Amino acid sequence: TAAYAGTTQDHKAAGGPKGGRLLENTEPRAEFFVEKDRSVTVTFYDEALKPVAAAEQSVSVIAEANGKKTTLDLDKKGAVLVSQGPLPPEHGLNLVVRFKQMPDAKPRNFRFVYEDRLCGECQRAEYACICGH
Repeated sequence: TAAYAGTTQDHKAAGGPKGGRLLENTEPRAEFFVEKDRSVTVTFYDEALKPVAAAEQSVSVIAEANGKKTTLDLDKKGAVLVSQGPLPPEHGLNLVVRFKQMPDAKPRNFRFVYEDRLCGECQRAEYACICGH
């Protein structure tokens, strides 16, 4: 599924401080992270990767597997955005992370595959791999 191929295929990617995937060209930097209970957290960082509070950003996640789509909306909880529920239990979910910088901004879509196994090289979750393999 080339439409969901990561952008890390031809260069090493920067990894998020929590071990998640940094979404490219967001301001402040946004880290997509799947918790142990499969809920999603988005944390924001300044250029030095120091945490900053979520402001007016909004994020939703569309997870698709076996022809079924599930949408998770993220709500502000303290300084981060947290999903209202977990990702579906299937492996190899095609994800579309819809990111809006401001309420009236055009959404940006980040597409990648969520796999809950670890990369054998960088030891990060496969969806947040920084090896570029």
